Amino acid sequence: MKKIFILILTVSFLICCEKNKPERFVEIKGARLHIKEFGEGKPTVLFENGMGSSMDTWKSIPDSISRVSRVFLYDRAGTGKSELASSERTIPNMVHELISLLKKENISPPYIYVAHSMGSYLARYYALHYPNEIAALVLVDPSPDRLYDVYSKQEYDEFKEIGNKSFANSLEGERLEWENYLDNRKYVQEASISDDIPMVIISATQWDFYDYHSEIMNKNKDSRHFKIEGGHDIHQEKPERIIEIIKGFLTQN
Repeated sequence: MKKIFILILTVSFLICCEKNKPERFVEIKGARLHIKEFGEGKPTVLFENGMGSSMDTWKSIPDSISRVSRVFLYDRAGTGKSELASSERTIPNMVHELISLLKKENISPPYIYVAHSMGSYLARYYALHYPNEIAALVLVDPSPDRLYDVYSKQEYDEFKEIGNKSFANSLEGERLEWENYLDNRKYVQEASISDDIPMVIISATQWDFYDYHSEIMNKNKDSRHFKIEGGHDIHQEKPERIIEIIKGFLTQN
């Protein structure tokens, strides 16, 4: 009996230690998702990666933010180190998986939601449907959903062909994000972010996204729209600017 009791204690200790690791795997709907959660303070700063990207895309930014607040990063199902989920790679499904992760790990709102590129679709969808859980949005060169509406058929087909070639040898989950990319726009179009949510949009100069980004700005007094010289991965080129913006929101809460 004593040996069984010791075994139970040991297993419980190992489970507890695994849960308290900053970087770990959490099972959601049959898939093990790779997460990293560290730092202390509120609100939690939630990072959403661009299409097919892992949490590594943020490089040193989360470490800097973790000195002043709690940070949460993850690899969406089928990207980075996360297993592929069985559900279709639609924005609602991906957001619901994120919500399940946050609830399972007791990471409660509000959140400062920082999203890059296609990740902005998830952040916008979350803010549209759960506005009371979002303290602020930081959209880093977000995908310009309305841009593709003005493409000619030839431009549209050429864009799809370029994407198909780019993701041909990628992980299945990354390829599926691309294959759903253009259809996923519908989940964030025809809706505006609440004026109660302060937001910052950072437009890089590599592509002419600025005007399309202006269309999704709201009228909160603290919302801002910046154009910054650099490429689409502006968060990697100018991390200090992203850190400055996030910390600005943290000091307001």
